[in-house]
This record gives sequence, C-alpha cells and structure tokens, in this order.
Amino acid sequence: MAFAGMAAALTPKSAYINVEAPRGNGRGNVTVDVPIETIYTNPTVLDEVSTLYLVGSSEGVPVNTITCYPYKETTGFGAGGLPFNSTTPSRLSTNTVVVGSIVCHSTVE
Repeated sequence: MAFAGMAAALTPKSAYINVEAPRGNGRGNVTVDVPIETIYTNPTVLDEVSTLYLVGSSEGVPVNTITCYPYKETTGFGAGGLPFNSTTPSRLSTNTVVVGSIVCHSTVE
C-alpha cells in the first residue's frame, strides 16, 4: 500500500486540452495531456490551432483550479491568445494559428 501512495505522489499532474483545428485539412480535434507547471510543445498538434479547450485533468487536480496560457514561442514567451480554463476556451482564430507552447498552472499544489 505504501508503494501505491508513493506512485500517486510521483505521477505528474496534468491538464487535458482539446486542440481544435478546421476539419478541412482532415485533422479535426486532438486531445493532449499537458503537465502542470511545464512548458508544453508539440508542433505536430500546435502548428494549426483555432480554439483551445480545457476538458479535464488528472487525478488530484480539480479541473476548476487550472488556468492555461497559449504562447507564440516554444519557450513559453509571447502571449499567443487569452488564458483559458474549464469554463472559458481560448478562441484564437476562425482559421488557424501556430501556438508555440502552452503552460498550465493550478492553484492546488
């Protein structure tokens, strides 16, 4: 039992983000697992984005405690859109834009 508790403590906390892109290119929506307090990059998914939605979170992180920020740069700099959370998406464009990175923060430690 002690090992189960240690494993849960070591499991990274994550936000689940739905990345929406127009369906004309055949890509559609993709859900990605973004570790909390980490600069997330993934050019395969983030090179064409229209809207970002926070759709869930890993165990131990209430989704209503998470806010995520899109950035233009892969280094987590240069605001790339409005912050988003579980009740408010970040609508970036009616077409697509490139998002360099996403950083999510939680008020739960």
